[in-house]
Amino acid sequence: MTQRKTQTAAYWQNQFTIGPAESEAIQNLILEANRPLTVDEIALALVRQQVEAEEKAVRTSLDQGQLYRPQNRYEVGEKLLFPALSFAVGRVEYTRQGYHPEYGQFTVLGVKLENNGEVREFAAEFPRPEALEVGADETMAALQGLQTPEELFQQYGDAIRQTVTRALNSQPEFVEFHDQYFLRDLLVEVHEGLFNIADAAIDINQGPLPVDELVRQMDLLENGQITDLVRFSVNYRLANDDRFVDVGPKGQVLWYLRRLEPAEAEKTPPRLRVNHSLTYTAEDFDEETRAIIAEIDDETSNPEDIPATPPDTDTVTTVLTYPHWRVGTLPLTPRTLPFFPISYYNPVLFEFVDGRTGETFPGWSVYNSRYVFGLADWYQKHKLPAGAFIILKRTDDPLRVIVDYKPTRTRRDWIRLVGVDGSLLTFQINTHPMNCEYDDLMIIGDPNPQAVDPLWEAANKARLPLFDLLCQIFPELIKLNPQGTVHLKTVYSAVNVLRRFSPGVVLNELRQHACFIPLDHGYWTFDANLKDE
Repeated sequence: MTQRKTQTAAYWQNQFTIGPAESEAIQNLILEANRPLTVDEIALALVRQQVEAEEKAVRTSLDQGQLYRPQNRYEVGEKLLFPALSFAVGRVEYTRQGYHPEYGQFTVLGVKLENNGEVREFAAEFPRPEALEVGADETMAALQGLQTPEELFQQYGDAIRQTVTRALNSQPEFVEFHDQYFLRDLLVEVHEGLFNIADAAIDINQGPLPVDELVRQMDLLENGQITDLVRFSVNYRLANDDRFVDVGPKGQVLWYLRRLEPAEAEKTPPRLRVNHSLTYTAEDFDEETRAIIAEIDDETSNPEDIPATPPDTDTVTTVLTYPHWRVGTLPLTPRTLPFFPISYYNPVLFEFVDGRTGETFPGWSVYNSRYVFGLADWYQKHKLPAGAFIILKRTDDPLRVIVDYKPTRTRRDWIRLVGVDGSLLTFQINTHPMNCEYDDLMIIGDPNPQAVDPLWEAANKARLPLFDLLCQIFPELIKLNPQGTVHLKTVYSAVNVLRRFSPGVVLNELRQHACFIPLDHGYWTFDANLKDE
């Protein structure tokens, strides 16, 4: 017998499919459970069925002969099954006496294997059976030392899950909500008028409501109880009604009205959109440069390049970058992510708490696009510039996050200011009122953001190459420093005024061209004479 297919990566990753038999099996699983099942529950059940089917087939093969055990006696002509040889079948051709100095006499069997015609010798009537005995109640899988269904699912779960999900989503008899599946024909009927009741209840509440509360408002209790089936049916139908949107965090469903949801909760603001075809590899950079990328804390960086904040940390500080300053957002990175409620399925509505005043205002975490929204008015209220240090603090409520900054006495600092000269972006050092601590290398003061907008629109419409943008900006930046140098953080900040690029991509582009000359500690200079080299 050959290796079992269910024990191979090739089967689960390339050959495993969901055909009519598997679809029927899934339907039966749901009917037996009488509740929605998760993808993992369905997938693991299918793995078990596949493994059990092979086990049954192997058990059937035992009809071809006895299971070989070294302590037993066998006669010429008997058929034997050998677990150690992938359950190969062989016929005893001859016997002879054997002797071992330690174990004494035993019988040698000459067995001709059916799969290749080879004659091999095996021990029989072995005098030490306790050393070789295999329990008769063990499965064939145990005899072969095979992986269990649970171990197989743990190893190949991603591929199996994708196959199952793809098949279920393509078959109309199954319905899905948050990776749970049920049968369409068994959904609880919900009259259209009840959705109007749900709409009104959320409107009156002036905030989202949990599904259980809506079930009560819609009078869908069964014997005074809310069943999993009713809960799933209402969730599924609300999810497929354009009026409603789930804004709950992971593990919680909260229904809100889409007309009350800001556009930025569903659609990434243009200034945050990045060209994902441009990539970088942090291993190409030295340790010092990788540390700079981590400090910038940009959600467009590879997540593994930003150290994760430990879950028991109550406070974290990040730097406000220009694109996020313009649209009132903060990045979701391994540094900031632990502080915000998220969902893999939908934007999450939560509350910011102003660390200065204690006032609350709505925020939205958009996990799939890696940003949180709702800070534009707060930035403006506290006169915070791009480059300011922003502080996040936990509260006892996972749906409330304190947002703060590091205040200072208001003063006029010499900082980097952006300007416009015709169709070109310019920079100058000038005094500007400041009331907070900031990263001196990333500070970008912009007294007139609307003046920059036409340049941003033109650069993005023309898809201005990063190299061309760097060649425009570098002369503007190095003139501000008597040494004629500029730091990588500053280059990144300036570039992102006009187009969205990750710090790693910016660095990678600098390294590709001779006109950008690296110096120590993250500084660079520029030689326009080398542009074409």
